[in-house]
Amino acid sequence: MYKNILWGVAIISLVLVGCAKEQIYISNPPMQTVSTSAFEVKLEPLHAEGYSYYNRFRCQITNKTSGDLFIDWSETFYLRNGKKYGHFGWNGLTFEVLREVKKEPTYLLAAGQKQTSEIFPVKLIGWKEEGVRMKATTPEAGFTLTPLPEGENGMIIGVIKDNKILRKNVSVKITME
Repeated sequence: MYKNILWGVAIISLVLVGCAKEQIYISNPPMQTVSTSAFEVKLEPLHAEGYSYYNRFRCQITNKTSGDLFIDWSETFYLRNGKKYGHFGWNGLTFEVLREVKKEPTYLLAAGQKQTSEIFPVKLIGWKEEGVRMKATTPEAGFTLTPLPEGENGMIIGVIKDNKILRKNVSVKITME
């Protein structure tokens, strides 16, 4: 009798798990654009490959001036629910470079130029193979991008024009259906 009850509970549990709805995340708006007289920023969350959650952003910055601008990544921050939550990493960042980064780079953006990058919040990195993460010489060492959390996700961008820093917030709201 006891075995029959256990089998019944196990079968019902498997049926319920098998019928569970996949979690689907959406961004509102799908891409946010913020513009000033000096520059324009487009920020779009990107889905993880093969999954329905977001784990990084596509960021496009356009210089609208007739002079040079500098994107100061040390003055650019990830926003999580309206609060600064660290800096960004970029596509192609390796474990070795991440360990050596002391200061985020400054990037020249010439007049009329556009820069498009895939960026991700460094504080949301998930480490692979916890036991070997400090041994950068092993192939298992490295990191993976974890999901962007539900709520407001975005950036405060720092742009230098005429030796003055200009800041602008841009964000989207990520929800689960």
